Amino acid sequence: MPPPEITRRDFLNGVALAAAPLAAAAAPPDTDPIARRTGLQGQTDTVNANAHAWRDDPARLRDAVAEVDPEVEDLVVVGAGLSGLAGAHLFKQHAGRAVRVLLLDALDDFGGHARRNEFVSRSGVKLIGYGGSQSLDSPALFSPAASGLLKDLGIELSRFKNEFFDKGWSERQGLTQQGLFFGREAWGENRLVRRVEDEPAAQWLARTPFAPAAQTSLAALLDGSRDVLPQLRTPRARRAALAGMTYRDFLLKAWKVDPAALRYLQGDTQGYFGVGIDATTALDAWAGGLPGFEGLTLGEGVDARMSPSGRQLMAGQDEYVYHFPDGNAGVARALVRSLIPSALPGTGMEALVDATLDRARLDAPDEPVRIRLGATVVGLRHLGPPERAEVAELRYVDATGRLRLVRARQVLLACWHRVIARLTDELPAAQVTALNDQVKVPLLYTTVLLSNWRAWQRAGISSLGVVDGFWGDVGLDFPVSMGAQRFPQTADEPILLHLGKVVVPGNGAPAREQAAQGRAQLMGWRFDFLEGQVRSLLQGALGEFGFDGSRDIEAITVNRWAHGYSYEYMRPWDRYWPAGPLPCERARRGWGRVAIANSDAGAYAYAHGAIDQATRAVQDLLPHARLPRWHPRPGPNPKDLGLA
Repeated sequence: MPPPEITRRDFLNGVALAAAPLAAAAAPPDTDPIARRTGLQGQTDTVNANAHAWRDDPARLRDAVAEVDPEVEDLVVVGAGLSGLAGAHLFKQHAGRAVRVLLLDALDDFGGHARRNEFVSRSGVKLIGYGGSQSLDSPALFSPAASGLLKDLGIELSRFKNEFFDKGWSERQGLTQQGLFFGREAWGENRLVRRVEDEPAAQWLARTPFAPAAQTSLAALLDGSRDVLPQLRTPRARRAALAGMTYRDFLLKAWKVDPAALRYLQGDTQGYFGVGIDATTALDAWAGGLPGFEGLTLGEGVDARMSPSGRQLMAGQDEYVYHFPDGNAGVARALVRSLIPSALPGTGMEALVDATLDRARLDAPDEPVRIRLGATVVGLRHLGPPERAEVAELRYVDATGRLRLVRARQVLLACWHRVIARLTDELPAAQVTALNDQVKVPLLYTTVLLSNWRAWQRAGISSLGVVDGFWGDVGLDFPVSMGAQRFPQTADEPILLHLGKVVVPGNGAPAREQAAQGRAQLMGWRFDFLEGQVRSLLQGALGEFGFDGSRDIEAITVNRWAHGYSYEYMRPWDRYWPAGPLPCERARRGWGRVAIANSDAGAYAYAHGAIDQATRAVQDLLPHARLPRWHPRPGPNPKDLGLA
């Protein structure tokens, strides 16, 4: 019998399943000093300092004298995330001549949210994890542009499924139960509830701190199949009603769920949609497989009113196994290897994991493509009327704090939309408004190095669902072995643990408002507070199984993404979705020598969406080139889903 398919929802719900056993082997301790940093990483206060100073006093940097870089570049790319790197790759590939390309990024590493975390355990084993963008999701739905670029880079998707991802690891290790953790701060006690698959809800709910009324209400919802919309007689009418209400309202008004029971479900939509059930439509919750819809007749197929992620969840049939040990940082490294081969030697997918990055080569003067990190761009203008100018110039603050100026024949803006709105005064007011519409979702992605995972094995779990607590999803790393990276096969070996959190208040406000409120809260948290939340959760959940944080935790890296993943259009907040016009389509219009490419330009926070937008922007810069077809609207191509 073939192994069951693994979906993204399986991982968020704590069900990781596993291929052939792989022997553990210590990797050489050749590590990247940036990737090895622990503590608070990502968008740190240091990284943000220049951007915030420019935000607060733009005239100071606009009017100051800048040091002029001597070369006129063929292309300057602002942003070295996946979209910027892909844009540089495509421009170089299709320019039809040798070109000089400079990428500028404010972060201390390339890849944007596709960030690599490295560790060396006390036992000398090198472990690689992901600090942001996680996996290649639903590749069957990728555009020809996204699929073609991955193929050009030597990324063979079939190898993840057939070689690298160990689908039976959890079952082989006896980690077959699902864990729910109720923490003392929210529930007055620490309680870990373990349940087996298909256990009746009433049975395991009796072991939780929920009051009896909430237990009864939840059991009826989780195991029930009532038709709670009898007044609506057709699938079309029912879908329309679900698109017009939040999942929370559906549960309260249609199911009459005890309000206290909603604590169990509040965060279940955050990993997909960036908001809780108070701001996600019931239609998207149905697409995500959440309970309450089994008794409804809703028809088949994708609904146009679903958010882009909802459509992808409903249509995607791919297993969720397309994962490098460092997540989509593996894709970023593949792009860097293509652009600057001397910086990352080797060939094949395994070398993307094992090769040691030569950071000195990223910005080497003799390279035709250079990546300049710690470079915050603070101004852009054409030298002359944009429609006739032959050169544009950009001001930026480099890693040493110097104000510099670089000139370029063409510019690709792969930074956030809200940054673009501040860069220049050459844009019409309507486009600036559209650029400012894109509010980022604030995130925490934390990686913990454990010296062993014996407590997890004793508990029989590989992940935890945290009920109404600080963290969202918590789980042992993906069971992926590639190159010298070998996933552990005994509980005495070190392992990486990942904790995620979408930082939104869950107060029923519109999604954009919640993102802004969450970002303000996130920026106030220091590392010691976040470390305390990690230690408190793990000790509270696993202490009874022998876990000792002072002994078993070797290192913690908190990747802070205050400006996290791109906002997706969704109902009930965005009534123009899906008919349009969409703000992102107005916002991404290029002008003069400038094109715009980033995830914001597609209002879609996926790696393949970033590649699509890079393809579109490079086509704007090179109108005579013939680039592969990309998806013009957020999410999978509507025609591929049967949506005209």
